[in-house]
Amino acid sequence: MTKETICVIGMSGFVGSHVTAELLNQGYSVNGTLRNPDGPHANWIKRELMPLARPGQALKLFAAELHDQDSLETAMKGCTGVIMSAGVETQVPETVTLMVAAAENVLNAALRLGIKRAVFTSSTGSTNPPEGEPPVKDELIHWSDPEQQISVGKHSPAAKTLMDRRALEMMAEHPDLRVSIMNPSMIAGPVFQDEPVSGLKFISAILNKERMADVIPNGSMSMINVNDLAKLHVAALEQESASGRYFALKRSWHWKEILAAFGRLYPEYTPPAWPDDIEPVKATAFDFTRRDSLGIELKDLDEILGEVVGEAQRRGMLEKAN
Repeated sequence: MTKETICVIGMSGFVGSHVTAELLNQGYSVNGTLRNPDGPHANWIKRELMPLARPGQALKLFAAELHDQDSLETAMKGCTGVIMSAGVETQVPETVTLMVAAAENVLNAALRLGIKRAVFTSSTGSTNPPEGEPPVKDELIHWSDPEQQISVGKHSPAAKTLMDRRALEMMAEHPDLRVSIMNPSMIAGPVFQDEPVSGLKFISAILNKERMADVIPNGSMSMINVNDLAKLHVAALEQESASGRYFALKRSWHWKEILAAFGRLYPEYTPPAWPDDIEPVKATAFDFTRRDSLGIELKDLDEILGEVVGEAQRRGMLEKAN
């Protein structure tokens, strides 16, 4: 017996494609949006995602734009929930206006259609207080300053900050509307798309000694497996008690730990030596109470990175540099 239909805005993206796959795996039908259903994404969608729909399920594709509420509304008709995973990382002022419009247009379309639950893919870029990193980050109280972000050219993080705020404001204005926001950092894992996504390119560059070849950065990175992130989205959609922002990541690791893990997982790679006279900074700490309430068990570092290494090897992206 199949479940209801969920609309995935931006289903051709890295996160959106995995959210679509997870929904299909859990028995939902999906209305997925992308700019052009007959464009370059059509082949891999037909090859990778369409076969996941079992008898009684459907994956239907719709052309839609974030700034066009009517197109979003067309895609959302007949759905009982919406997951908004579209976004751009371009550092230009237009990114800010687009993502705020996305929050407003998606939620206004949902309200017009009687859809009462929405989940947004955002970023921890909206959770960095300007006064500096707190001892433990809490998504309920810690916010970035969008004006400060814009002043230094960080338009994409500012866009996520303002998108989060607008979505939560609209939830407060409409008591029947339930909005959850996922705030991940680095997202890693297998890739459906024919072309490698930016995260896969970044990690391949590290393994090929094109980045961080001589010096390990004295900082940390927070990560999550893309399949786990998709599961968090679906859990937030399903749980009636879920609303507001969630740190959608496993944890943060110092780059020294991350590069050491690459050395374990890909023996052809040897990380740079860490200087004896430098103390590694403490990795960012998070309060994961809200994340854990969603009930999803998340993969740890070696499993997260192992899947990425395997994906890069499958695609022939590693040069076996040492």
